[in-house]
Amino acid sequence: MLKNTKAIIYFVLLMLFTISGYSQQQRFPKPEFESGHTQPEVLTPEPRLEALEYLDVVVLFLALAVISWLVLKQRSRKGVLLMTVFSVIYFGFFREGCVCSVGSLQNVVLALFDSSYAIPITTLLIFLLPIVFTLLYGRTFCAGVCPLGAIQDLVAIKPIELKPWLQKTLGILPFIYLGLSILYAATASDFVICRYDPFIGIYRFNGTFFMFAIGAILLLVGVFVARPYCRFLCPYGVILNWVSRFSRLHLTITPAKCIQCK
Repeated sequence: MLKNTKAIIYFVLLMLFTISGYSQQQRFPKPEFESGHTQPEVLTPEPRLEALEYLDVVVLFLALAVISWLVLKQRSRKGVLLMTVFSVIYFGFFREGCVCSVGSLQNVVLALFDSSYAIPITTLLIFLLPIVFTLLYGRTFCAGVCPLGAIQDLVAIKPIELKPWLQKTLGILPFIYLGLSILYAATASDFVICRYDPFIGIYRFNGTFFMFAIGAILLLVGVFVARPYCRFLCPYGVILNWVSRFSRLHLTITPAKCIQCK
């Protein structure tokens, strides 16, 4: 455990140092177009009081600690369900999906490639905290804290098992999505994860008909195919999957108590 803790500290310090260094210089200047083309504005959420932003970080940390305890120590399905409901209410509807570790990936990438963008420390922490907990305890963030996964869990009523070949084929999509989101963020073109977040319109009670439709379709599919967005689209899940391979602790299934959730 001590070795893991030291590794995490070094990792966080390295990330902070790297991003700070990149903020001092422009590695890849934006191209200048003779045609008069201008770079589109990057989507950013409405500013919030700094104290409230730090409150969000504290709530995220506590939620990660509680869900890790419930999953690994208590093995409480009811407790995980309650945490899932809390995540939907707080991170989803109350905070309108803005405490989003998934979308913060783009902020980190933009900070690395654009010296004019100073990433807020709260955004960096929101990005790093699930990674730290994944290194220690496995992917407990996905178990009941992420508002994107939580809302899907609440509708997974009658899940079925997909054919292995189909799971493997669809499993390629998150890697493609991750690559595109990094490319768009690095070139300051767009935050595609935020723009095409299928549940943000539901959480904010607004959005285009197209985005409402995508979210509704995913939730409908989620009734029969557990967590379709998490398994076959989420780019942040790819990173957590890589990180979790270095974790010593993981959720284990007790066969006698398995509910065949697929």
